[in-house]
Parts: sequence; structure tokens; C-alpha cells
Amino acid sequence: MPKSEYIHLRVAPWEKEQIERRARRAGKTTSEFVRKAALNQTVIETAPLRELTTELRRQGNNLNQLVVLARQGRISFVDLKPFLEVYKQTWQALNSLLSRGA
Repeated sequence: MPKSEYIHLRVAPWEKEQIERRARRAGKTTSEFVRKAALNQTVIETAPLRELTTELRRQGNNLNQLVVLARQGRISFVDLKPFLEVYKQTWQALNSLLSRGA
């Protein structure tokens, strides 16, 4: 639905800074954040997820490098246990963050 109505409100400078900071951490615009908060919708901060997504990206790169080496015939066996352990820990951390609403 198009947004055509405006709500004007005044806030103190420190309130504006806090709202904008929380919106950035949630990965939302200030407008999106305020709308969700005002309508009692859950607003999940995405800042805690950055470390997890960075780790998943690193592990994905490592796995891709191993696949390339295997296709080139430079390696023939890979112990996937360390990868699986990292994925397991990452998923547990992600589920923990999501279950408590980050």
C-alpha cells in the first residue's frame, strides 16, 4: 500500500540520535523503524548478526577453495568435521539471537 500520509512529531536531540542509532542497528530506515515500533511489531537488531554472517562468509570461501582444489585434483580427501562444527556453533548462535529477539 502506498504511503501518502505524514505524522509530524518533535523529539529531543538525544532521542533522535537514539532512534536513528537503533534503526541503523536494525538495518532499517528511521521511518521503517518508527512505524514498526509504533505498531507494536517486532524490530530485530541486525548488528549482532554481522559477526555471524562474516563467519559464514569466511567458511563459505574456505569450502569453495577446497572444492576448487578437489576439482583440480590437487587434493583427494577433506576432513569436514571442523567445518561442520563451525556451522553447528554458528547456527546455534543465530537461533539463540532469534529466539530472544536479538
